[in-house]
Amino acid sequence: MELRHLRTFHVVAECLNLTKAAEMLRYTQPTISLQIQALEKDIGHTLLNRVGKRTFLTPTGKLLKKHTDKLFQDLEELEQDLRRLEKPYGNLSIAAPEFYCSYYLSQLLSIYIKLHPQVQMKLLCYNSKETVKLVDSNKADLGIIAGTCNRPGIEEILIDQEDLVLVAHPLMVKSRGSAAELFEEYPFITYDIDGVIKECLDEINCKPTSTIECGSEEAIKRAVLSQTGIALISDVIIDKEVKQGNLQVLHRFPNRLLTHLIYPKDQRDDSTVSSFIDVVLDVWPTLRA
Repeated sequence: MELRHLRTFHVVAECLNLTKAAEMLRYTQPTISLQIQALEKDIGHTLLNRVGKRTFLTPTGKLLKKHTDKLFQDLEELEQDLRRLEKPYGNLSIAAPEFYCSYYLSQLLSIYIKLHPQVQMKLLCYNSKETVKLVDSNKADLGIIAGTCNRPGIEEILIDQEDLVLVAHPLMVKSRGSAAELFEEYPFITYDIDGVIKECLDEINCKPTSTIECGSEEAIKRAVLSQTGIALISDVIIDKEVKQGNLQVLHRFPNRLLTHLIYPKDQRDDSTVSSFIDVVLDVWPTLRA
């Protein structure tokens, strides 16, 4: 059976009018008749009956139409899926910590939407751990995280390396002086005491006597500005406050904070995901400069 003969039959079976089917398919009516006859020969059964000017499906014709309905629906879905690979469209959700959302992604999304206005964007603000969970559970298409995720089903692309700095309010430093003395009196404000942060604290032989956990980098910065405690945070986040003299750097750990773009490995060939990855890789360095 040839696919074009099946398609011709499918159109005829839908409208039950050879003249109308010929118009829809842009064939002549004799061509329609010849294709139906060829299909009937392949199948070995009559597909159509004519009574006067009316056309009816035979039992075999009804059975074949049931299968061509499924066949051409599947083909339509296949064509739609293939179009998705050619041109970005649909929905795209990006998860990232609050700082990345406000400092980087607000500009990145503006650029991306201008390039691909047919894509509907959704920005989710979560800390890095929650962002990994969202991407891993397919609740977010991509994520930006501080650090690494080390999940087998997730691909990571290194997009930045930032300095981690230990900071405190200048008045706190003036009253105490050294980082070790500050750790004795003030709590350490953080969102994660494990991994790279613990390594940095061990390097300067400092161990917090008390800890306050915050859900975002912005909340940590505000807490330090209010003299609540000291923090180890990305230099990008507190760059303005340090230059203005509102925060003081106690120690700097160069290139300790790795920023990764993450996404499910099986989504790399999706045109919407891949187009956003391309924009991030092109634009992120210019935003960081």
